[in-house]
Amino acid sequence: MDIEELQKKREELREKIREAKEERERLNEETKELRRKRDEINAEIEKYRKEGIRHREKRDEINKQVARAKKKRRELNKEYELVRKEISLLKKKYLPEKPPLDVLVKKRDELEFIQMTRQLSKKEEEELVEELSKLEKEIRKREKILEQHPILKEKMEKEQLLKMKGDKEHQKVRELAERAQNEHLEMIECFDKSRKLLREIKKIQKEYILSKLDADKAHKRLVSYIKEIRKIEEEIDEIRKKEKAAKIKIERDVIQKKADEVYERFKKGEKLSTEDLMLLQKAGLI
Repeated sequence: MDIEELQKKREELREKIREAKEERERLNEETKELRRKRDEINAEIEKYRKEGIRHREKRDEINKQVARAKKKRRELNKEYELVRKEISLLKKKYLPEKPPLDVLVKKRDELEFIQMTRQLSKKEEEELVEELSKLEKEIRKREKILEQHPILKEKMEKEQLLKMKGDKEHQKVRELAERAQNEHLEMIECFDKSRKLLREIKKIQKEYILSKLDADKAHKRLVSYIKEIRKIEEEIDEIRKKEKAAKIKIERDVIQKKADEVYERFKKGEKLSTEDLMLLQKAGLI
């Protein structure tokens, strides 16, 4: 291969170097962007993971409160049932076998509400007033009996108090259970987001690895092209050295031939010019 062909090949390689360099830089930027995105998503995953753990810890703590409230509610319900049994026995002993006092009071309240809120005829009004009167008499009668039997009254008051406490604990259980459920749902949502992002990051990681491998390949091609150019330049230098040496040899042969002719003239005794003498000196003949 002559110099012209080598130079042409060198120019082609220089173009390939430019293309490989551009491709490597583009891929390096792409890899850098994928790494940035990966790190950003990793930070987001960690945020959701920590948030999910916080919700789980809150849920577990609230569930402990729920368990304590349920235990207290069971204890109150157990005590309430015992008091009710005691009241039932006392009522059988002291109160008439008619509807319980609380039923009568409830009935009276309902009738009073009807009286205040509905438009009644004269007859309906009279019947309602008569029924209310009977209820009031019966209620006062029962209350008088209770006043005469303070133990029964005390038990009934205790029953009401226990019912209120039990209802309060029941409401507390419901509220706490709802809070625990909300924390549980928040936890699931956070972990779901984390898992979704994890799937996304696996995809990005694959793209990142492929992009990095392609960038490395482009770099290796670039290095190989540079090595080829150096090899070509070495070949060009070698050819030029050989050409120069050949040229020098030709020049020397020409000079030697001329010098030999001049030397022959010198031996014959011919007069030599300064230029002839210099030629002889250059050829090493004098």
